[in-house]
Amino acid sequence: MKKLSHTVLPALLATCGAGAMAQGFALEGAVIDSRTGNSLGVVTERGDLNALFRAQKAMTFGILRSAGISLEQLSPEVRARIERYQTTNVEAFRAFSQGLDLKDQGKYAEARESFKRAAELDPGFALAADQQQSMPDVNVSSSLQMRAVMASAAAAAVDKGKATFVVDLSRALAALQAGQSVVTVPAAADASQHNAANDYTSNPPGSTTRSLGNVVVALAYTLQNNTTTPIGLASPNEWRSDGVSSSAGVLEQVRNTSTVIQADRGGVPVTNQGSTTLSDGSAAYWGQWALSATGSAAVRVSGVLVTAPSLGPVDYIYADAPPAMPSAGTATFTPAGGGLRQVQGSIAVNFVSRDVALQNLGFQIGNLTFSGLNGASRFDPTLGSGAFTGNYTTGSCPACAGFTPTSSVYNGNFVGNAANGLVFSTLLNTGNGLVSGVHLFTRP
Repeated sequence: MKKLSHTVLPALLATCGAGAMAQGFALEGAVIDSRTGNSLGVVTERGDLNALFRAQKAMTFGILRSAGISLEQLSPEVRARIERYQTTNVEAFRAFSQGLDLKDQGKYAEARESFKRAAELDPGFALAADQQQSMPDVNVSSSLQMRAVMASAAAAAVDKGKATFVVDLSRALAALQAGQSVVTVPAAADASQHNAANDYTSNPPGSTTRSLGNVVVALAYTLQNNTTTPIGLASPNEWRSDGVSSSAGVLEQVRNTSTVIQADRGGVPVTNQGSTTLSDGSAAYWGQWALSATGSAAVRVSGVLVTAPSLGPVDYIYADAPPAMPSAGTATFTPAGGGLRQVQGSIAVNFVSRDVALQNLGFQIGNLTFSGLNGASRFDPTLGSGAFTGNYTTGSCPACAGFTPTSSVYNGNFVGNAANGLVFSTLLNTGNGLVSGVHLFTRP
């Protein structure tokens, strides 16, 4: 069969009368040559709503003819699949169409409900059921994981010689939410392969020597990124201790090898500096790499080391990661210190079920006040720091242009020898840009 090199842009225009009045429809589809941008024709079908699905099939074949594909070229199997009706239930089709529109807007939680309604109205509507299952129950966020999905897809497309590529973000986000791997990176070298004389020589929190263990480092910063509204980013991670350098409670540098820098203080002043000793005897430190007229901090973003003036102040928190997460008991974590201001609320953790519950969190970032933030997640027991992530379920920001809790992200990593601390980081969509912050929570 001749290769199809055209883009089909269909549109559905349905008009419905009230009560028992006749209902009509109008279907319009434009066929565009993607190589030249020229229109190859418009296919239109109109009629009574009872004939909608027959007209839909007629329109499909009309589009194929406009694209230069002869129906005789189609195999019987392909033609049978095109001719098969997914549904003949008008209301199910309407709900399905609404779901597709919401999906295109990134409103996956709402799209999921529309697809669910379509499947309930017509239990045989397999396409609606498939779309429902592929939708995450949260809306799209500007998380770094989504950036990684896009970067991986772009690299794969280039490797295969493709100039364009398509990523189904809804399915990627659903997979991430389900704990599946969407993007994989090469594993770090096994610690046993390192020369013991060269390992773990950086300054750890509160001392000049350290034993084998990892460090949690969370950063929050802003990027100007050629827009009038700065973009906030948050980056929490658990690092090998030989990649984290500190001095007198000040974070100096983070790197994933001896040469690849991920974040660097660069000698700039440190403000908002603080520390606390956790009840298990370990310590956590926080501060801010401030802006400087003579130098700049640096943070690697999407493989590029960004400095001022594109990079704003950088808030940080760092502390020892637990060697393993507890598997018994419960705890309630309350605010202790960090980059967020006027922090309220608590985070409840069940170490048996691994459930994490955000309980009426509130804080200030800049001149914005967020309150009533709630959310539910489960921490990952395979990581020493028990990382968790999620979208808020409720919350408000009166001064925001259009704050939507379900489009905002929070992350957490436990710290301390017995997980007696918790580093909380967040990225919030205000409706007029993104803001971020990090804060330390502790338990008695």
